[in-house]
Amino acid sequence: MQRFALELTRALDRRIGAGTVPEALKDARWRLLAPQGTPETSEFRHIALERFGPFSGHLWEQTALARRAAGDILVGFGGSGPLLHRRQLVVIHDVTIFRHPEAFSRAYRTTHKLLGFGLTRTARIATVSRFSRGELGTIFGVAPENIPVIHNATDHFAAIAPDDAVLDTFNLRGKKFFLLVGTLKPNKNIAFAIRAFAALGLSDWRFVIVGGIEPGVFRGGALDAAEDLVFTGRLPDAQIAALERHAGAFVFPSLYEGFGIPPLEAMSQGCPVLAADIPPVREACSDAALYFDPRDQAGLMQAMRQIVEHPQQRAALVAKGEANLERFSWDKSAQALLAVVADMAKRDSGSA
Repeated sequence: MQRFALELTRALDRRIGAGTVPEALKDARWRLLAPQGTPETSEFRHIALERFGPFSGHLWEQTALARRAAGDILVGFGGSGPLLHRRQLVVIHDVTIFRHPEAFSRAYRTTHKLLGFGLTRTARIATVSRFSRGELGTIFGVAPENIPVIHNATDHFAAIAPDDAVLDTFNLRGKKFFLLVGTLKPNKNIAFAIRAFAALGLSDWRFVIVGGIEPGVFRGGALDAAEDLVFTGRLPDAQIAALERHAGAFVFPSLYEGFGIPPLEAMSQGCPVLAADIPPVREACSDAALYFDPRDQAGLMQAMRQIVEHPQQRAALVAKGEANLERFSWDKSAQALLAVVADMAKRDSGSA
């Protein structure tokens, strides 16, 4: 969600500066509203940053933000917003808290379930995939056809200069390895992938796992270390990009996603993708991944063997990945968002 919010705001800022916004928004005043403690930034040239109010988090959102945005069109990228604000668009990325509640703390589940049910009845809702649109309709009892889809994208990641020093940090230079990037949430299915890799018994391959866990939000379990497993913790994008460029393949075993941006980021670095065969990942990756059943260990083992034993398979997946990425860009997503906001502005004139 943070990536979506940042990159989409950047794309909006560029479009506003170029004047490529719908006619209904030509005279709009664009503001980025944030709590008082938010760091200053000069990154956005056409969207003014306003920091204000006491509190932070949901308390700030439901009080100070609601007051400051009164009468304006408010756009929220993180699945939340002031419940009493009637002119707002809220992007809800998925319904993981309903499908995999064990991955979240009770407090987080309770808060976001209440927000979800409230906002789907008071605000305009958007989401990031056709799959999530159907899920929102099912869970919240709203008409899916009224929920616009604004996709994630990865063009930000393709422009990153990789930091190859990470290979030395984790003793991976010249080594063959599979790569997985994700938090230790249960629905990410990391233990399943580790078991599949271990069962292969590849003495000259390693399995590199990048990511961490937010103890206040997610529930996850510790995973045992082994000589051929490398747990890096969180890494900056430049180091992840370097790992993707050198990996034999990127493994994405998730049981549930709203969209599935990590495999697309891997594709942007020329890394072949082995992906769970679930609807949102099919939607994101199309025919550019080698799919497996995320509950069938033998299926993932077979996909891994394809990479190890058939180098030509790897090259074909890389080419398909490059073609698949052309379907998505943050500029296209910003255009889709602006169309929704323009429709809201036409219905009730005001500032954005």
